[in-house]
Amino acid sequence: MATSTTPIAIRLDDDLVRLIEEYAKGQQITKSDFIRDAVLEKIEDMYDIAVADIAYKDWVASGKKTYSLEETLERYG
Repeated sequence: MATSTTPIAIRLDDDLVRLIEEYAKGQQITKSDFIRDAVLEKIEDMYDIAVADIAYKDWVASGKKTYSLEETLERYG
Protein backbone atom coordinates (compact mmCIF):
# COMPACT_ATOMS: atom_id res chain seq x y z
CA MET A 1 0.00 0.00 0.00
CA ALA A 2 1.44 3.36 -1.01
CA THR A 3 1.86 6.04 1.59
CA SER A 4 0.25 9.37 0.78
CA THR A 5 2.29 12.53 1.16
CA THR A 6 1.27 16.07 1.93
CA PRO A 7 3.32 19.03 0.76
CA ILE A 8 4.20 21.72 3.30
CA ALA A 9 5.90 25.07 2.90
CA ILE A 10 8.59 26.51 5.14
CA ARG A 11 10.61 29.70 4.89
CA LEU A 12 14.38 29.41 5.12
CA ASP A 13 17.06 32.04 4.70
CA ASP A 14 19.08 31.96 1.49
CA ASP A 15 22.26 30.71 3.20
CA LEU A 16 20.46 27.72 4.70
CA VAL A 17 18.81 26.90 1.36
CA ARG A 18 22.21 26.94 -0.36
CA LEU A 19 23.66 24.72 2.36
CA ILE A 20 20.80 22.23 1.99
CA GLU A 21 21.13 22.24 -1.79
CA GLU A 22 24.89 21.65 -1.66
CA TYR A 23 24.58 18.85 0.88
CA ALA A 24 21.72 17.13 -0.93
CA LYS A 25 23.55 17.34 -4.25
CA GLY A 26 26.73 15.94 -2.70
CA GLN A 27 24.79 13.05 -1.18
CA GLN A 28 22.79 12.52 -4.38
CA ILE A 29 19.45 12.89 -2.61
CA THR A 30 16.61 15.31 -3.08
CA LYS A 31 16.17 18.33 -0.84
CA SER A 32 12.83 16.86 0.24
CA ASP A 33 14.46 13.58 1.27
CA PHE A 34 17.16 15.42 3.19
CA ILE A 35 14.69 17.64 5.05
CA ARG A 36 12.33 14.71 5.72
CA ASP A 37 15.19 12.63 7.14
CA ALA A 38 16.43 15.56 9.26
CA VAL A 39 12.98 16.19 10.74
CA LEU A 40 12.44 12.50 11.48
CA GLU A 41 15.87 12.23 13.11
CA LYS A 42 15.11 15.25 15.31
CA ILE A 43 11.78 13.77 16.40
CA GLU A 44 13.46 10.42 17.18
CA ASP A 45 16.18 12.18 19.20
CA MET A 46 13.61 14.13 21.21
CA TYR A 47 11.65 10.93 21.88
CA ASP A 48 14.80 9.11 23.00
CA ILE A 49 15.64 11.95 25.38
CA ALA A 50 12.13 11.89 26.86
CA VAL A 51 12.29 8.12 27.38
CA ALA A 52 15.75 8.40 28.94
CA ASP A 53 14.54 11.12 31.32
CA ILE A 54 11.69 8.90 32.48
CA ALA A 55 14.03 5.92 32.94
CA TYR A 56 16.47 8.07 34.92
CA LYS A 57 13.71 9.39 37.19
CA ASP A 58 12.50 5.83 37.76
CA TRP A 59 16.07 4.75 38.56
CA VAL A 60 16.55 7.56 41.08
CA ALA A 61 13.14 6.91 42.66
CA SER A 62 14.01 3.23 43.10
CA GLY A 63 16.85 4.17 45.46
CA LYS A 64 19.52 2.45 43.37
CA LYS A 65 22.98 3.98 43.50
CA THR A 66 25.07 5.04 40.55
CA TYR A 67 28.86 5.10 40.52
CA SER A 68 31.20 7.54 38.82
CA LEU A 69 33.89 6.32 36.46
CA GLU A 70 36.50 7.01 39.14
CA GLU A 71 34.56 4.94 41.71
CA THR A 72 34.18 2.08 39.24
CA LEU A 73 37.86 2.08 38.35
CA GLU A 74 38.81 2.17 42.01
CA ARG A 75 36.52 -0.72 42.77
CA TYR A 76 37.23 -2.92 39.74
CA GLY A 77 40.55 -1.57 38.52
